[in-house]
Amino acid sequence: MNSWLLLSLLTAHVIGDFYLQSNKYCKRKEESKLKSSFLYIHAIIMGLLSWMFVPTIGFGLYALLIVVTHFLIDAVKSYMSKGLWQFLIDQILHILVLFFIAHQYVLQCHLPIQCLNFRDNISIPVFIFAVLCCLKPTNILIKLILERYKIGETESCENMKNAGALIGNLERILTLVFVLIGQYEAVGFIIAAKSLLRFKDTDTAKTEYVLAGTLLSFGIATLSGLMVKQLSLVF
Repeated sequence: MNSWLLLSLLTAHVIGDFYLQSNKYCKRKEESKLKSSFLYIHAIIMGLLSWMFVPTIGFGLYALLIVVTHFLIDAVKSYMSKGLWQFLIDQILHILVLFFIAHQYVLQCHLPIQCLNFRDNISIPVFIFAVLCCLKPTNILIKLILERYKIGETESCENMKNAGALIGNLERILTLVFVLIGQYEAVGFIIAAKSLLRFKDTDTAKTEYVLAGTLLSFGIATLSGLMVKQLSLVF
């Protein structure tokens, strides 16, 4: 299996599935299901985007496979109950398709993403992929986990969710960078500083919401940083 091909497909998937569709269109797909035009448009976009990341003539049939499988998976998802498991099953199925394609397709040239690999110690394409995963996809994952365990359902928590998402993005990027440069003490400092700011808050629900979100956020960012360090040895 070609690692660069898989990384290209995964990067295209994250961009297309999370950054090129808004919450409004996602709701339309869930409400209208097979009648939603965006369900078809989104699948085509995913195939074309994958083809842009793997711009070879022979990849055309595999791009079509991505269009068909993405459409079928999203169509089935629209009939499932919305929640954490729906999200996880949907993403796992999409990723399995990409693994299958990366295993089957024989690549005989360099990919555009390889041009970004100009550093010896850290793979820039892997770093970019980690950053993309740490932003919107992680926000969605954390939100679904907190909803699954009914954390943060009070009105006081609702008022801080938008700010929490922004702060979470910033702290995850900082954590990712600190892990990559080996400054684990700085990660601990950020966690301690954030905990200190919430120390005097008497709203138990809000405190639990911030604590759970913080631990998930830093945990995912730390694992992402470690993943980049390990994968940089391969790419």
